[in-house]
Formats: sequence, C-alpha cells, structure tokens
Amino acid sequence: MAASGTRHLNGIQTVSEKLEGACSTFPQHPETVHQHSDTEVLCPELIVDDPVDEKRDMYRFQCSHAGRFQCKYTSLVFEMSEKGEVLYSVVFWGSSYLDGVGQMQPAGPLYNINCFPHSVCKLHLPHCETDPDKNQPGLVVAHFTDGNVEIIQPLEVTDTHVIIDIKNLSLFGLLKKKLLKEKPIKAQVLLFYREITGKTKRSKLHMHLLPRTVPVTEVKKQFRQNTYIESTSECHLTPDKRYRPRCEPHRHQPTTEIFDCDYGPNYHPTFEVLFNGEVEELTLGLLDEHDQEVWQSRQVFLPGESANVPKKAKSDAEFVDKHREKLIEKASLVMPIADCLRSKKMITGEMHSLVGAATTPQEQMRTLYRFVDSEGRAVKEEFYKILKEKHPYVVDDLESGSSKA
Repeated sequence: MAASGTRHLNGIQTVSEKLEGACSTFPQHPETVHQHSDTEVLCPELIVDDPVDEKRDMYRFQCSHAGRFQCKYTSLVFEMSEKGEVLYSVVFWGSSYLDGVGQMQPAGPLYNINCFPHSVCKLHLPHCETDPDKNQPGLVVAHFTDGNVEIIQPLEVTDTHVIIDIKNLSLFGLLKKKLLKEKPIKAQVLLFYREITGKTKRSKLHMHLLPRTVPVTEVKKQFRQNTYIESTSECHLTPDKRYRPRCEPHRHQPTTEIFDCDYGPNYHPTFEVLFNGEVEELTLGLLDEHDQEVWQSRQVFLPGESANVPKKAKSDAEFVDKHREKLIEKASLVMPIADCLRSKKMITGEMHSLVGAATTPQEQMRTLYRFVDSEGRAVKEEFYKILKEKHPYVVDDLESGSSKA
C-alpha cells in the first residue's frame, strides 16, 4: 500500500512543480477560515487521480506554514510541522484489510493519505461515537502499509476526533471493538431528489441513513444525476436497529429498514419516498422501532420541474463571466481544460501553446479566459461543462453561494 501511495504523490508532481514559484511565497489559502484560535478550516482542491476513471479523485491542500488544518469535506485534521502539500482520498474497507484486525470493526472511513516526509506530525480522524469520554468505545487506529497492519493507540479521544502521532503515511482507518449490544452513534440523513421520465409526472426522494463521518461529497459523486437537497441532517442512530420514514400521505419503500452503519463503497439509498404529480414540499421525519422521532420532522422543499434539466446556455455563459476572478484563483487543472477545448477545435494550437507557456495556474487561467472571451458564447458553454468535470466542488460551491466570495 505504501508503494501505491508513493505513486499517487509522484503522479501529481508535475502539477506541484508548476506551483513551485507560488509556493515559495504561498499566501493563506483563499478558502481558509479560522474555526478557533489554532485550527483553520479549508476547502481542498480536487485532483483527478486516474484520467480514465474520474471518480477516482483525491483532495489536495497546500499550506505555507506549520499549524493545524481541518478539511471542510472530510473533517480530517492535519497538524503540520512545516509547510507542505498533502494528498488524500477516501478508499474502502475490504476483506483484505479486515482479515487481520480480529474482533474489530470499522468505526469510520478508510483514508489514503500522502505527503512529503515529516510534514504531518499528528493526524485527527473524525469519529461518530456519541459519548467517547464517559463510555469509552475502545477506538484505535489501523495503519496499513506494505501488506501489514499496525494498531495505533490514540494520544487523545475528543468529542469529535481520535488523535494519533504519525511518522509514515499511507492508509489509516478507525476501528472499534465489536459489541454484543450496539450503542447509538452520530449519524446523518442525506436527501437526493430524482424525477422519473414518462408520460405522467412522477418523482422520488432518496433517504440515505449514514454515519456522520461519511463525507457528503463522496455520496454526491455516486448520484450526480440526482439533485442533492440540503437539510439539517444530524441525528443519533443505533446500528442493527430498524427505522422508518414519516412522510404521510406519501408512500415510501421499504416499510422499515435496518441501519447498518455503511462506510461504502456503495452508498445505496435506505428509503425511497414516492410522489405522483407535482409536489413542491413535504413534511419528513424518521422514526425508530418504537415510533419515537429520532430525526425531527421538518419541511423539505423539493426542486422545481426543471431542476434535473441541464442549465440553459445563457446561464452557463453567465456563470463563466460572473465567477471569473474566483475561477482564476481556484482552478489548478488549467492545461487539462485547455486540452479539452483544443481537442474540440474551440481554441487553436497557438492559443493552447500560449496557455501552456504561462508559469502559474493563475496566469494560465487568465490567458485561457482571454481566448474564451474572444471565441464567443458557444466556447463559454463548453468551458463551463469542462470546469464542471474537472473542478466539480469549486463549481458547486460557487453555484450554491457557499463560497466566501
């Protein structure tokens, strides 16, 4: 596994080299905000690990100084002893990992983490136990490397994280002892809406019951064709207990389902709420096997009829114009974008060469913008589509207004 991790880091090195000049005077990350006095919450970049399979992506952040940094998407916290670049991704527990851990079970996602030696000194892995101090769940960290597993005892278990010292990076995941009687954990209810094509208006709402440590971004990747509905998702659920939606008068299937504390690789919906005709909103909650509300009923507003229809060309082009400065600031995969435009004959070979001649991603994007502006609306529409593929999280943040623009 360590060799695989090294391959990831080396595979990105050409991107890092392009940023070398900027890193020497690297400013505070534009998306960084201070959570409290010694932790900075940041929005990492998306890196495509495998050009053939773009679902195999990684997160990347760069820091210019030692400190404590928390990932906005995964809640991982990195204590940096010096400036550096960190690459990480969510991978999945398989039998090859679990065979050697005895009477233990996953208590969080498995992460592949890589950086240059000695950059990260402590790692904080998020957990979803409800009372780790008074009711110690026996959390430990499994470190997989070169086909071996090392069990690491935590330095500290806080309300939200398990903290360990680290020397070598590769695969890390939380484990806990298997219990005869499961206890509640911190969980989340994620909602995805989908219209069903046909002669009559029909649609459905998927409800995913998941541990809170599963990143929403990882679930969204598997359901790009659906509309994610933001809601207050937090609740406490008990593994192996049955639950059912409260969604009267609408039907749902199945009638009840067991919460199985799933950490992937497939985040299948737990329930489907079915609609016939136009439905703009509903009252939705979640009940346990004793009909007690565990996720309080709330109003959920459903997307309009055009929510799953691709945006009109006008709005795509307007997005490119409106967010020019932020896209110049954030987009790092400029040459892959330019390659796509060149392959579609939307920019010339000379234009492509001038983009590549720029020394930083920001300069490359400014140059590319000049050519996109000169070529008209159709090129802007295609530029938007490629941005959506190469930098989905940046585009999603800007479209939702969550960016600190």
